[in-house]
Amino acid sequence: MPHLEAVPTPHRHDAWSANNAHCCSRYQILAEAEPDLICRVLNYFAMQYLTPQQVSVLQQEGMLMIEVEVDGMTWHRAQVIGEKMRNLINVCSVELEPIGDFHVLSEPVSLAVG
Repeated sequence: MPHLEAVPTPHRHDAWSANNAHCCSRYQILAEAEPDLICRVLNYFAMQYLTPQQVSVLQQEGMLMIEVEVDGMTWHRAQVIGEKMRNLINVCSVELEPIGDFHVLSEPVSLAVG
């Protein structure tokens, strides 16, 4: 039986913003509490071969407050993923902000408020 070898995880190329630097982004999502919602939100990162640095979820009064920090994508791609999250049926709002030394934006972007 062959030995298992670590396979490098590819990062998906961002054809729309190929020359932009990668940044760390924080998403703050407010949504109705549904059992599969966390998986659907995290799946957007999995499809881009991205693993979040941090995920926190709080359920309160029938709502989920989800916070996700992800590194390794351009700001453009971060915004596209945020818009896709906003289109999920149970999502009320998505806030996106850069973390760290990212100089293009200095304040959070509210992608949608339901």
